[in-house]
Amino acid sequence: MSPKHPIQSARHDPISRTIYRESPKRKRGSVARKHEYERSHVIEEIESVAERAAQWIRNHLPLTIAALLIVLGSAAAIGALASHRTREAEAASDAFDRVTAEYLQAMGADPDALTVPELANPDAAAAIRSEFAGQFSAIAEDHAGTVAAALARLEQGNLSAAAGESDAAIEIWRGAIDDLGGNSNLRAIFEQRIGQAYEDGARWLEAAESYARAGAVKRYPLRHWALAEAARCLQQAGEIERARELALKLDSDAPELMLSQYLSAILAELRQIPAP
Repeated sequence: MSPKHPIQSARHDPISRTIYRESPKRKRGSVARKHEYERSHVIEEIESVAERAAQWIRNHLPLTIAALLIVLGSAAAIGALASHRTREAEAASDAFDRVTAEYLQAMGADPDALTVPELANPDAAAAIRSEFAGQFSAIAEDHAGTVAAALARLEQGNLSAAAGESDAAIEIWRGAIDDLGGNSNLRAIFEQRIGQAYEDGARWLEAAESYARAGAVKRYPLRHWALAEAARCLQQAGEIERARELALKLDSDAPELMLSQYLSAILAELRQIPAP
């Protein structure tokens, strides 16, 4: 049996808190400077030694997504976040920021925290997650069509997943994808998060399909990592030929892709399998 995948063994940091920063004008004081430092630190980690960077990406996927979208400032997702700020988008942003800050405070975290501590009382933590899942859902409904609404759905699903309700989380994220329209990068983020949730339930083929859909978005900064995960999940599902073909394609399209030793070994093994 293969070792437990790192994503399965660690709690998922909410993607939305690190992505949703619309404009420099919204950043204030020391908190804003701290976010800028943390983002720079993330980018430095990604650009360092290949094995260390690859493992960091696997363990901190949400933060990595945010960092890469920031680096690619001309990408469509950043354009959606940073421009065309209508009054409705501003109101949605304010509501999302307020509820996020209140959730962090309720969980005993700092307002600018990137991870959420686990409360000693699991019943209290469950009650807080349930309450704020409802609040994020309300933001998504009240501000439908905005980026903040999509990210509220992402956070709502994160809270459901943290409560052990993976099927409910997947349903929430699938519904959000239907509402995203042409925002392909955000769609890919949701697909990759859904793939993680399927992995948590050892639903390998469904995980592979979600990762593959994320990897099919050509402008998505983590597309090749998503495809590598798809190949691994296909192998776990017993779809060896499909996994082999994907491993060969990755070797051709992204030969210098930084991956963990574990994942690199899986892809190398798949490439060595003779064609049927």
